[in-house]
Amino acid sequence: MSDFRTVTCVSDLGIEDESVGLVHSIINDLAPEVRVIDLSHQIESGDVRGAALMVARSVPYLSPGLLLASVGSRLERPAIAVSVGEGQSLLLGPDNGVLGAAVAVVGGAEKAVQLTNTEFHNSNSGVLHLARDVLAPVAGHLAAGVELEEMGTLIDPSLLLPSLIPVPRIEDDGSIAAEVIWVNRRGGAQLNIDREILSQTGNVFILEFAEDQRVVKLQHPEDVNPGQLALVDDEYGLLAIATGRDEGIVPAELIVGCEVVVREAK
Repeated sequence: MSDFRTVTCVSDLGIEDESVGLVHSIINDLAPEVRVIDLSHQIESGDVRGAALMVARSVPYLSPGLLLASVGSRLERPAIAVSVGEGQSLLLGPDNGVLGAAVAVVGGAEKAVQLTNTEFHNSNSGVLHLARDVLAPVAGHLAAGVELEEMGTLIDPSLLLPSLIPVPRIEDDGSIAAEVIWVNRRGGAQLNIDREILSQTGNVFILEFAEDQRVVKLQHPEDVNPGQLALVDDEYGLLAIATGRDEGIVPAELIVGCEVVVREAK
């Protein structure tokens, strides 16, 4: 029995058909003592960036073990397994950027293997199903104690495709060009900036997005008045545009990918 006691799954498989159930069953058949945890299977189809952000947000809180991330149905590059945390965890997924941000969050990769050894895959006469035919059986074998190196070819971790996570820009006039990277279920729009980037400024800002412009305060969520739009700390250490007491939705223009210019109000 290996030290991997959990397999945490995130995918764009949805829950309408048998795909997620098959992933569970395959892993259970190979490693019946391992617990399978569903982080989410409702990623938009092919949304690699959204999945990468979800995994990066979650990985500091996940139980050590295996993470199976399946987004997209076709492989232009072989799927990979990445060892992190001094071997405490392995991240499995397509080499399409879905794992890059998470690897960075936990301090980088120690070892990476392309999952090219078909001995540990499921045979299939039809089109390759990434989760069912590659990732689930490999995860099961790894959880059952098979060594990572047996799964394929060792590669330089620096060659892995990075996650396409937007980086904020500081403009010549001191304003910050940020981007909405996530809109949570309460309607808050998470930005790709934190308090540190605003540490040399005041606490009143002008937000410019689409053709709109709003004056907001930088506040803790509990200090925002009901119905007021504000720039607040969120639960992941970033800043978000939100309304007081979560009772309202932010302006409709604040969708994922929307550029938001943040400038100090003089």
